[in-house]
Amino acid sequence: MHLLMLSGAVNEILFTDFVFLALLIILGTLLARLCEQLRIPSITGYFLSGILVGFLLTIFDIETIYLDLSLISNIALAFIAFELGTRLHHRKLFHSISEVIVIVFFQALFTVGFVMGLFLLLGAPWELALVVGVIAMATSPETIMYISRKYKTKGHLTDAIMPHIGVDDIVGVLLFSIAMAIATAVNSPEHIEPLESFLVPTYEILGSILLGGAVGATLALIIRTTQKKDPEFKLNYLTETVFAIILSVAITFHEFHLGHVHFVLSPILTPMFAGILFTNLVPKKVRKENDEAIDAFTPPFIYAFFALIGMNLVVFIVSEETSVWLYLLMALVYAVVRVVGKQIGVIVGSKVKHTPSSVVKYLVRCLLPQATVSIGMAQVVLHNESLPHDWRITIFIVILIAAFVYQLVGPVVSRRAMIASNEVSPEQLAYFMGYSEDKRSDALDNKV
Repeated sequence: MHLLMLSGAVNEILFTDFVFLALLIILGTLLARLCEQLRIPSITGYFLSGILVGFLLTIFDIETIYLDLSLISNIALAFIAFELGTRLHHRKLFHSISEVIVIVFFQALFTVGFVMGLFLLLGAPWELALVVGVIAMATSPETIMYISRKYKTKGHLTDAIMPHIGVDDIVGVLLFSIAMAIATAVNSPEHIEPLESFLVPTYEILGSILLGGAVGATLALIIRTTQKKDPEFKLNYLTETVFAIILSVAITFHEFHLGHVHFVLSPILTPMFAGILFTNLVPKKVRKENDEAIDAFTPPFIYAFFALIGMNLVVFIVSEETSVWLYLLMALVYAVVRVVGKQIGVIVGSKVKHTPSSVVKYLVRCLLPQATVSIGMAQVVLHNESLPHDWRITIFIVILIAAFVYQLVGPVVSRRAMIASNEVSPEQLAYFMGYSEDKRSDALDNKV
């Protein structure tokens, strides 16, 4: 009897979760269509659907549904990071690696410095100001990946963006781990060994690279043995790739122990390095066929992912009952200062490396969106109880609101940058501008 009652309770929870998930997807689809009619990227519609459903959750007092659906976010993030990794082929990467490293260095220097200075002026402790500065340098790949895929972008700017985001996030995760170790050591009432503070981020980075790379190498080996004579070989590619991505997600949930050091792997770096190893171990034709197979499978996960970001924003802010207007002002100032820091970093770095003008002019516009990586980092700050409570809440809410602003503005700005740099396919450009077939050839001469 007890088992039957427990089963019934679980079924009711699952019923509610999946009803709201279905509502999230269909509402996102309808809003996405509306956004496309208004010449706004459809991705914004899914984000807005999450905000609307988030308000419904708070009205019915069932905010825990967001936590129940968080696994979907983890899976979607892994698909995004894996695809980003597949764009980092050694031929393209080595061609511009020195340029990428120099620009990312100056981006990090100015962005961290400017945002850290802002939070010092706001009265934050220096170690927490450093943490926020590091969070500010992170760039979320999902928006530009979505736009690049949807509009079939190709060119120097597109080739420059992917390595920049990849290196940016690798450096960002490393610096964040170090900054958090410093902040925890400064604020912890217990004595923390300096060596342990150093080993935790080191093991996290190295473990993510090694195990993520092992998953990618295994996938490459499996796919190389797939018989292309089989008429359903692309379906086999898809199944095998999903296996690798789900495995990389599972690995990031496991807590590893090396001596007295406990650590978990990065949910971004692990699937990213799986993608990097995979794409560098298979022929170009196989990579292309595998991309085509995955592209038909991932959209529902990606759409739900953006909707859940919007839901997260509403649920947390409403539950905290805080002064939203003050946090909104802080978030807007943070968003502007972050962009200024990135732009100055790109300009200085490009002067050093004599970067093409199209990259200098439009790169930062494509690096505006900041959601998954920054929110994930902010959640780590929020749950670290050794840090001051008020500043933990402040940092999390500011990053959430800034992510909301970037998700509204970022897709529009990024798409316009791609169009202005002549990297959107003529067919997609004609559709976006509402041209008929006979006017398609004129589309590229009329930039948005």
